[in-house]
Amino acid sequence: MVCSKVNRFGGLILAGGEGRRMGYQNKGLLQFGEQKLIDPALQLLQHNCQYVAISANQDLACYQKFGVDVFTDIDPWIGCGPLAGVCSSVVKFPDTIDFIQVVPCDSPFLNRSVLEKLYQQLIDCQDAAVYAATASQQHPVIFQFRRSALAQLQDFLKQNQKHSIRMWLAQVEAKAVYFSDETLFANINDAASLQHYTPSPARPK
Repeated sequence: MVCSKVNRFGGLILAGGEGRRMGYQNKGLLQFGEQKLIDPALQLLQHNCQYVAISANQDLACYQKFGVDVFTDIDPWIGCGPLAGVCSSVVKFPDTIDFIQVVPCDSPFLNRSVLEKLYQQLIDCQDAAVYAATASQQHPVIFQFRRSALAQLQDFLKQNQKHSIRMWLAQVEAKAVYFSDETLFANINDAASLQHYTPSPARPK
């Protein structure tokens, strides 16, 4: 495994949004089959990362029950979107973590091959950051970056009124890493997609 637990590799799950398209429900805590929607991402990162944390701003006690550190947005990053969660959280990661994988709480079909391919690009080409893409679209919220690029990210948030992940990735000339399987990046951000993708209950044996 390229990004093993001994390789200074950490993971951050973004769960701090308002969930507007989900009726202002906390998406990560929604039922997803026999799990919560955040569970697949959490399990993926826990199996492959030395350290894992959640960025959240509501229902903190519920997220803390998952057994990982939970960080809220802090000044001066409050109001800066998902990158606020990255800046507020990564500064509190253990000093042993040099590479960070960021994933949203509502993409339950990501797998180990995504982490490995992103990591290989990050290491081989010495990029500040890399992100996932498919033939049909880019997936900038699924990205890896070097912790050494955190200062650049902080400067970006201070200097720009728009705080999109896509804009920051463009500023640091992040490389897109392409995947052929579109289904890996299915995003559950509204009630219709939740109903469509939720696994059917397991039948009793």
